[in-house]
Amino acid sequence: MLGKISSEFFDEVIYPNLGAKLEDLVAAPQHGVDTGVVDLGNNRVLVAKTDPVFITPQLGLRKSAWFAVHILASDVATSGIPPRYALIDLNLPPSISDDELREMWIGTSDALKQINVGVIGGHTGRYQGTDYPMLGGFTMLGVGEKSKLTLSSNARVGDKVVITKGPAIETTGLLTNLFPDYFKHRLTHFDEAQELYWQMTCWKDALIASEAGAHAMHDATEGGVWGALNEVAKASKVGIIINEEKLFINQAVRELCDLLKIDPYTSISEGTLIVCTQRAEEVVDALNKEGIPAKAVGEVVKGSGVKLHKSDGSTVNIPPPKEDPYWKVAHELTQKAKKETL
Repeated sequence: MLGKISSEFFDEVIYPNLGAKLEDLVAAPQHGVDTGVVDLGNNRVLVAKTDPVFITPQLGLRKSAWFAVHILASDVATSGIPPRYALIDLNLPPSISDDELREMWIGTSDALKQINVGVIGGHTGRYQGTDYPMLGGFTMLGVGEKSKLTLSSNARVGDKVVITKGPAIETTGLLTNLFPDYFKHRLTHFDEAQELYWQMTCWKDALIASEAGAHAMHDATEGGVWGALNEVAKASKVGIIINEEKLFINQAVRELCDLLKIDPYTSISEGTLIVCTQRAEEVVDALNKEGIPAKAVGEVVKGSGVKLHKSDGSTVNIPPPKEDPYWKVAHELTQKAKKETL
């Protein structure tokens, strides 16, 4: 199976084998928790997140570098602590030229400047056996007040669940930018779908929600909205009930997902933020004032797992997605594009 490993494998192999035990660890590695947190004392914490350096040349190296930065920044920001420092390990393919590397690096630096993050270390080299899109490792750090932490494990019974932007933002933004020739004559809202690329970040969403009053936050990456909600429920040891009638979806996203016959709520959606809060109205208002669509769609309850209260009055269980449909679709479109260029 492509994408992230299963929670079962994580619990069986990864979690029991984490090296030395650290007494100052506030948030240990956990499936569904975006960041690690170390207690620095005096109500200060260090928040850390690592992901691959994800670069897709077809998007343009600067444009792709922007997204690589925001993948990390979004995860750190969901902790309630702004990102500040970065370490980047670039394991580059031999084919990358100095001009291409220059373009990618300047694009990375410009994106970091926009969010007030600076590079404090790393490694750069060309190596056989490496290739796009995974070009090494990227770590981002933030330092802030412990009392402001909004980890995905902090959801409380009685919290309202707020969602920003709706589902499949990343699926739509990436696919229409990677395969414009396929989609431009098939989608009525093609231009809007392409512009969603620049919505594939919840860095701003998270900092606004944190300031307005959040208990827990999580971004909807692989597995989409349903995956993220299940991760919050598991990490916080609570149940979540979502009201189907309150869900919302961007019209360009709906059109693309209907065309591809995929479920938008299980599709990768960097840019969509899940917020658990006792101050839902204030959070939604603060986000809306900054032009970020947001709505309260459910509630945290006692129990476990995620349930959907449907418009016909029935309630159904929403299990974690077994696989994100984005990867299969992207692979099929890549193969189709290759055949058409032969």
